[in-house]
Amino acid sequence: MKLTLSDDGCAPYYPCQPIYSVSALAVALGIPEQLLLRVSAAANNSYRLAKEEKKNDGSVRQTYDAHPPLKSVQTRIKERILCRVRFPQYLNGSLKGRSTRKNAQPHVGAKIVISEDIANFFPTISPTLVKGMWRGLFGFSDEVANVLTILTTKDDGVPQGAVTSSYLANLVFWAFEPALYRKFLLRGYLYTRYVDDITVSSARRLNKEEKSEIISGINGMLRACGVRPKRKKHDISTAKKRITTTKLVHNTRVSLTKEVRRDVRTAVHLLEKAAFGDSDTVLQIELASASSRVGRINSFHPTEGIALKARLKRLRKKLEDAVQSSHGAVEVSVSDTTSADSTLPPWD
Repeated sequence: MKLTLSDDGCAPYYPCQPIYSVSALAVALGIPEQLLLRVSAAANNSYRLAKEEKKNDGSVRQTYDAHPPLKSVQTRIKERILCRVRFPQYLNGSLKGRSTRKNAQPHVGAKIVISEDIANFFPTISPTLVKGMWRGLFGFSDEVANVLTILTTKDDGVPQGAVTSSYLANLVFWAFEPALYRKFLLRGYLYTRYVDDITVSSARRLNKEEKSEIISGINGMLRACGVRPKRKKHDISTAKKRITTTKLVHNTRVSLTKEVRRDVRTAVHLLEKAAFGDSDTVLQIELASASSRVGRINSFHPTEGIALKARLKRLRKKLEDAVQSSHGAVEVSVSDTTSADSTLPPWD
């Protein structure tokens, strides 16, 4: 993929008219104004902890889900405002038609790739930053920006998992990212971002000063927005070794890592060795999970994927036969009992 300065969308763009009053916001969202204000007043306490996951670095990722009616209001904000934004092509996280694959594709064949990860991204996106986005990018009034900020933030951050949060994460650098993208492009560097994963690559080798320029440019943008890079995730890769972006290899083409493919083959092999019987709920769940993982392999490696899909098809048939055989045995048992009981006198 070749990115050029002439491409439409170097910056995110909101093509609709700005909203200047809360009453107009209520109309735009299709929600009564008084209800909108009541929901916003209780917004910060209208979440439940959906999932808590320990990350590889030892930190904990907390994912939230909004309670109704806040979730309903956030869905309206997403569908009627955020989804209308025209997102630049270098943003690929949690957007329709974008993916980790599209994020890695521009970097295929690069001589060098610099990767930066943002530390604790969602919780460090401040309400001030979010309000600035509603004011500057969307052009909404201060009053409207205040209400929308309250409705889409929690505890001085953006709640990861809320329906609006991935859009805010994509737009949070709206005032700085386009200029950085253009600057890098003029120097022959390609820039993409997948939520909190930033990747910059070059088709030629870079000297020490050029590498420092890229890293300084990224860190400057992050500092300006009050977030910081995760030092442990900083990485510089060259074509002499395997290059990955968002866990996809892209030295010569975008593909899954050998480790991911091996793990899926192992999962299928273990299912083939499993004993199928009349109570296979766990096996059915594992088979469904394996099918999803094989589907991903098939999208990147069709030859390998087709072979694995054929093995899963045989496994599904084996499971169906085991279940049917079990049911048949139960039916015979019931039938035999009924027949034996029918020979006895009714008073017995």
